[in-house]
Amino acid sequence: MSRIRFLLRMPWFFYIASVVAFAVRATASISYEAVRYPDSLGYDTVNFFTRTDRPWPIPFVFSLAGSDSARIVVQVILGMSAWIFLASVLSSLTRYGRTAFALTLVLGLSPQVIRYDVAMLSESLSITFAVTAVAATLYRLRTKSMLSAVIWGTALTMSALSRPTHLIVVAVCLLPSFITFVRSRGRKVTLTMVALLTLFMAGIVSLRTTSHVSLLNMYTVVSSRVLSDENRFSWFVERGMPNIPNMRSATGYDYAGDLPPDVAAVVQLPVDQQPPQLMRVGGVELATWLKDNGWRTLAQYLITHPTDALSHASQLLEPTLNPPNGDFLPLKNGPMIPWTVFLNWQLWTLVSCAALIAGLVQRQARSMALLIAGFLFATWSIYFVTVHTSGIEHVRHATTVSTMIRVLGLVSLVALLPEKRTTASLDEHGGERSQ
Repeated sequence: MSRIRFLLRMPWFFYIASVVAFAVRATASISYEAVRYPDSLGYDTVNFFTRTDRPWPIPFVFSLAGSDSARIVVQVILGMSAWIFLASVLSSLTRYGRTAFALTLVLGLSPQVIRYDVAMLSESLSITFAVTAVAATLYRLRTKSMLSAVIWGTALTMSALSRPTHLIVVAVCLLPSFITFVRSRGRKVTLTMVALLTLFMAGIVSLRTTSHVSLLNMYTVVSSRVLSDENRFSWFVERGMPNIPNMRSATGYDYAGDLPPDVAAVVQLPVDQQPPQLMRVGGVELATWLKDNGWRTLAQYLITHPTDALSHASQLLEPTLNPPNGDFLPLKNGPMIPWTVFLNWQLWTLVSCAALIAGLVQRQARSMALLIAGFLFATWSIYFVTVHTSGIEHVRHATTVSTMIRVLGLVSLVALLPEKRTTASLDEHGGERSQ
């Protein structure tokens, strides 16, 4: 027993825990067959500045892996590495380093995180990039070096450009630099501000290269949210949306071959995607209007109808952030830890709120509280935009947000724990002699 306690005090604990975590995640996925969906084909081709079905970060990683079986391995390796990175950073922040390290790895092994390794979709890598971005931000704030800056910039780029909605993160990161710029009356322009502005502009270019996919999403929003409600439908028609006969009953899907050539030329449907019936029924007139005015009109509606917008988002909170199982995307995985380990989003949010309150009370914790507040604002903004810019598969689309709420809750929990002491009597990995 004393030998086990000795090992727990040594760096070996971190190495052994990391190896075990890798083994658990690998067992759940590597020996299983990759699962493909109609969306999967869009991740097979990498395009940086030309028309593409998916933003480049995830197709880029997939292209390096090659085969689907190799992609599973890459998703496992990158995923677990991200969580170990986060665990290492969090363990350096608190006196209870081993506890923080272990809790982080357990959260990273939740089925809600690792089950997507077998899916040839964006969920696994999207979560990985987001977790890495959080870890890199914490690491950068504690370690001012060229290496930490490169890690942070790379992580932020991959996460922000992996999905259109994640560009919100860059906007939030720009806010402190922008405030400094305004206070200095335009005299203080930092390298970080220039880099973030460049990244934001690159994200805008990326949005334009996937505009045809955005148009498909616009059709799903109109089908599920606008056509089904008399008031919304009338509001959109009053602002120019064509009122095509029989369009309000066109809520299903067609086969790609059913789409008239003139409509297909406008919408440029992604390969192997089934078109909503609304595409065929609405014709070129509706397709053109949605392409030119759809998103602008939707944004105007959300701004002028905040109660309806918040009501829709709140109704989806429980099914998207606390899904009872994985039936929304059936996958075949190996043994995994219980689904309930992920805990409810409400509990993690309470922990985050407690850390924010503590930051207001304790001056030394204020910087961490501001960081958590920024993360939370970005995460919830992404959630709000996500549920309003797609009319289908809300649970799957919210997986990264769901995970990030737990990650930020864990960061907040560590922030509430006593800080790591720096006396010589403490070992370099957490000094938990009192634990």
